[in-house]
Amino acid sequence: MSSRNMKLEDAKARAQVAFEKSEQRKRDASLVWQTIEDEALQLRQKTERLKALRLAKEAIEAEAKAKLPEPSEAKPVRRRRTKDN
Repeated sequence: MSSRNMKLEDAKARAQVAFEKSEQRKRDASLVWQTIEDEALQLRQKTERLKALRLAKEAIEAEAKAKLPEPSEAKPVRRRRTKDN
């Protein structure tokens, strides 16, 4: 085999190795990106659940507050002073 053919085969082999590394990096990046997207989705879902719980709690508190009787406009009763006070 001539040295020219050997150089050509080496170049092809190096190109193949570079291509395989590039493809592996693409697969790795795709997995990382999918993980990031999954975590973001989970965070959005958690935020939605917490917001729903907060709104439900506020609605219950507002309903309970509405059921309370209105405070009387009568003057407060003053206590008499005693020797102990």
